[in-house]
Amino acid sequence: MAASVTFFAKSAPAADPAEVVVASYGGSFQDAQTKAFFNTYAKATGSKVTGTTGSGYAKVKAMVESGNVTWDVVSAESSAHANELKDDLLQPLDYSVIKADGIPAELRTKYGVGYIKFGMNLAWSKDKFPSGLTPAQFFDPAVKARRAVPLEPEYTLEFALLADGVKPADLYPLDVGRALKVYERIKDQIVAYKGAADTQALIQQGEVDLAYIPNGRVNDAIKAGAKWAYGWDASVSDTEWWVVMKGAPHAAEAMKFINFAVQPEQQAELTRQIPYGPTNVDALKLLDPAVAKNLPSYPDNAKLGAVLDSKWWNENRESVKTRWNTAIMQ
Repeated sequence: MAASVTFFAKSAPAADPAEVVVASYGGSFQDAQTKAFFNTYAKATGSKVTGTTGSGYAKVKAMVESGNVTWDVVSAESSAHANELKDDLLQPLDYSVIKADGIPAELRTKYGVGYIKFGMNLAWSKDKFPSGLTPAQFFDPAVKARRAVPLEPEYTLEFALLADGVKPADLYPLDVGRALKVYERIKDQIVAYKGAADTQALIQQGEVDLAYIPNGRVNDAIKAGAKWAYGWDASVSDTEWWVVMKGAPHAAEAMKFINFAVQPEQQAELTRQIPYGPTNVDALKLLDPAVAKNLPSYPDNAKLGAVLDSKWWNENRESVKTRWNTAIMQ
């Protein structure tokens, strides 16, 4: 009997490695996340990290409401995070596991931790506009160009109002009617994109002349050889959050992954891969000062734009989206 017990003990299969599924946006941003977070976490822990794309409020809502949750950790923009929170789609973070003291308290919440700051920026083809152009010219119908803007109204309406002369301090509540009228001037010259990775592809393939796009995406397009430039006038900055879905199949591992990803070394490495600003104050100390000039938090950049008000969008998104789709996207 003892021999048989020993035999079966030796023959038992090894435990499956821990696993975590992380949803993001694809393209150069997810490539940077893979290098800074996914691969390094897997190497450090032996856990399996599966990166997937399609991150967004609608997908998170559909998964939770159907009971078919296949994601654990989600990278969420502020407005998506606010809507996910409102609809009770997230589970609390475990701060006994997640050590995030270097991140400001307002970005360490019960249901999410802010891990980067990014800017939405006006960018242009240097072949088409060798001298650059202003936000006001983006909305001038006399300036003929193929203009890429987000399919969703967030950031997009802010851009129109800032370009039309609204001061950042006076931006909210948004004057939606005024913003739509600004877009109506160039409606026939708009190319709407669903995700930032799509716009980067449009730039690199020469399909558009102007774009309102995250600074890191256009920066990577330039690195890849696109003859483009971008500026910080009428930019809109936002925070990206790590959240854990309600019903996540690997919730415990999700908390460990987030803890790893918010540490200074990992945040600094993400910024080296793509110029989005870390939220951990200790990460800034690890970066070359020259890198800071490409970040939305750099003072000379920040003063030229606004900060997205996710609370306003949380309260107004559905009605605004209906008006946006009817007036501009049809």
